[in-house]
Amino acid sequence: MTPDGWRRRRRCGPNELADAPTSVVVGNDGEQRAIDAATFADESTVTREYTIRCATGQRTTATWTGVPVTELLDLVDASAETTHFRIESDDGYAICVPVADALDGVVAFERDGEQLRQTRPYALRFLAGDIDGERLVKGIHRIDLLSLPADADPDRYETVTLDNPEYE
Repeated sequence: MTPDGWRRRRRCGPNELADAPTSVVVGNDGEQRAIDAATFADESTVTREYTIRCATGQRTTATWTGVPVTELLDLVDASAETTHFRIESDDGYAICVPVADALDGVVAFERDGEQLRQTRPYALRFLAGDIDGERLVKGIHRIDLLSLPADADPDRYETVTLDNPEYE
């Protein structure tokens, strides 16, 4: 567990890197669509610089390439009533963020010109400018588009600590 209470997620060995999934399921009002990030490599990607603010206070700046969140919204014909994104990793870690906070985001598959699946135990990472580093989900496997009422608590849709002993 980190000093501020965040539990670290399980780390994979180097032999597991090439097996990291490169697709994400986007759910919209009960409908689901699997999207393979590699499919977008030549047409719908952007390259942006993001500075990640870790819980420890450390900052890391890198150039990330991926599918813009706005492109994903268009692909699944997102409802105008969509208020939040619930972004979940393959290990169950999930955040729920307002649409406005995620619109400048990307589902990245490259960092500084290198495929994530070649250098990390995951192939996809969610990044957005105004979201703290510990909330930038690694190993994304699902994004749900939610239409929450104004009095709903988005935290109810999150799993930001993992109590399973296999997670470090």
